[in-house]
Amino acid sequence: MFQSRIAYAVCMGFAAAIAAYWIRRRQRSMELDTAQRLGILVGGLVGATVAAKLPFLLAGTYAGGNPLDLWFSDGKTVLWGLAGGYLGVEFAKWTFYVRVSTGDTFVIPVAIAIAIGRIGCLLYGCCYGVATNQSWGLRFSAAEDGGLLLRHPAQLYEFAFHVLFACVAGYGIRNGKGTPHWMLLYLIAYATFRFVSESWRPEPPLAGGLTFYQWSSLGIGVGFSALLLWRLHVEKMTIRLIKDRESKLGI
Repeated sequence: MFQSRIAYAVCMGFAAAIAAYWIRRRQRSMELDTAQRLGILVGGLVGATVAAKLPFLLAGTYAGGNPLDLWFSDGKTVLWGLAGGYLGVEFAKWTFYVRVSTGDTFVIPVAIAIAIGRIGCLLYGCCYGVATNQSWGLRFSAAEDGGLLLRHPAQLYEFAFHVLFACVAGYGIRNGKGTPHWMLLYLIAYATFRFVSESWRPEPPLAGGLTFYQWSSLGIGVGFSALLLWRLHVEKMTIRLIKDRESKLGI
């Protein structure tokens, strides 16, 4: 498998452009002023960028590396980036008094953007999997064996996951089926997928036989599952209160 940083950069740039255009288009009909739209965009971007780099920054600094050099070096995690982006958007919405749900406008563009980014990882030769005897295995010259062994194309597995979820969410949103919390479901689903997918990634166990990303997946999955359950509970209670009030008023 050839390595191309240029192809990687092109894929990342294209993914960012697609996501920005698509999100803006999907939010066009929402009653948001310019400051609110910009705040949400900046909040999501800053949250995702900082969170995606944070594990590498902390680990590298602990090992004696220069934080500034580490910040501009390769290495970022989609899992933390997604969680950070979500929290960044929520913080921006709270700051700018945005009370409408925006998650459904993000989920499809973000999923497609990450899928495109994973193609960039494939072309760059990073994020590869463990050795395999399967016929669909690929050789990666960046691996420690220099490309002698066939390896799981973990990037393509992730590509398939994000595209599939984008299709499911798109169908649900377009037909008004399921939940309005598609972004939360996406985060929970990806945390679950990432926990399982670590079995075909060459990551060393951290504690309890689990890798750093499996522990991260557990934390993120449980945390956002609790948030989803809480929001569903609040919505249920709100609907009940409205019905009780209408009943008392004879509406």
